[in-house]
Amino acid sequence: MKKLSPIAFKSLFFKHVWRFLNQVCSIKEVQGKHAISVSGGLDSMCLLWFANTLHQQGKIGPVRAIFVHHHTREGQDNDQALVEKFCKQENIPLQILHIRDLYANEGNFEALARKKRRELCFKALKGGERLWSGHHLNDSYEWNIMQRHRSHNPRAMLGIPVRNGVIVRPFLCVSRPQIKKLATFEGIPYRNDPSNLDTHYDRNYMRAEVIPKIRERYPRYLRFYAQTANFSAMMLNVNLLQRSGVSRIYVFDEGAVIQAKHFSEIQIQELLHDYSQTDRGEIISPIQRMLRAIDNGKKGPFHFSGGMEIYYSNQLLMIYRQSLINYDESIARVLGSLSVAELQGFPLYKRIELQHAWANLLHQPDAMLNMPGLVVVLESDSICKTLNTSVFDSLFPKVSAVCQERGFRFTTFTKCIDTWSSKKEKLPERLRLLPLYHLSNLFASHR
Repeated sequence: MKKLSPIAFKSLFFKHVWRFLNQVCSIKEVQGKHAISVSGGLDSMCLLWFANTLHQQGKIGPVRAIFVHHHTREGQDNDQALVEKFCKQENIPLQILHIRDLYANEGNFEALARKKRRELCFKALKGGERLWSGHHLNDSYEWNIMQRHRSHNPRAMLGIPVRNGVIVRPFLCVSRPQIKKLATFEGIPYRNDPSNLDTHYDRNYMRAEVIPKIRERYPRYLRFYAQTANFSAMMLNVNLLQRSGVSRIYVFDEGAVIQAKHFSEIQIQELLHDYSQTDRGEIISPIQRMLRAIDNGKKGPFHFSGGMEIYYSNQLLMIYRQSLINYDESIARVLGSLSVAELQGFPLYKRIELQHAWANLLHQPDAMLNMPGLVVVLESDSICKTLNTSVFDSLFPKVSAVCQERGFRFTTFTKCIDTWSSKKEKLPERLRLLPLYHLSNLFASHR
């Protein structure tokens, strides 16, 4: 694999974690206040640096740090000093809390320390603050392994939750090596906790004795763990990624349509397998690459094994076989034959009427042959500009050619409805629109 430069790595890291954070937190939560739990170690220092950078970029609300001094080992004063120096250097508010009644030699020390630390942090939170914790994918896998041998609760075996009340764990989508690479590239200071070497504690035993053998035998173990955990969470209806926005799935003979703000990798995988002509295989990695491409403004079509394609258009994901023949040619023929008088005879739409027309299309048996649902805008150039219309769609090249020849501009149902909602003060109450699936109805019986 090609090695990434520090700049490229930082860019990909930020995009990946930012996308993950927006899937598990609402816009209001992201724009609110954030308290970062910091120990001075690698994970929490990188999380503090990451959160502060997001705040400086104007992407999230105010950030402050909380450091808990346990007074149970030598070196914690140095941890505190490192955190204080970093926060002063970066102008990050810092609150230091103390635990005075904890002893490293008492039974179940890890659990007690975690409980007392959490209680202190909760009491220190200010109104509306979220508490960020630096747990990452390796931590979650270790927790998953331990829970398998001491709990029969299926939810407990999923690993560390991404959200737990006010606690948010943005780094659960990245691994410790990736975080360490970020620290190296960006010069983020941190200290290693020597107690992490003591295999008397379950977590350290897993890290030192068990996980290395698994990693040596199965190098991709973390990737498959993450995919399995996501699928299990979906089956248990506790997957936050599924709840980040309403997801609607429409299934047809020729393919399926997912309408959502964020898309589930598992749902996409299952639909691809349902329509594919090949045996079931591992296709999560290509799906993840596709979703990253969509985040970067790509639409596709994206090609998958088994003769499948996926096309993205404004919160709409179309999954279909490459052999699909849509209504492009027939709609282009009818659209090209319409006179100006006939075009001006098409009705005016209110926004809610356009929403009803879109819902009606989704319930047509041949809906896939009309997707992504193009709508010609028969209005002035200024209105077309406000609606951010287009003159080309790769799934409808012949329709696009007719529109370019006749000076028509079009958009999609979903884009038109969303833009109309957000810019309603700049648009009239009614617009003259031509949903192209109305034209497909003129010839569908003659195909």
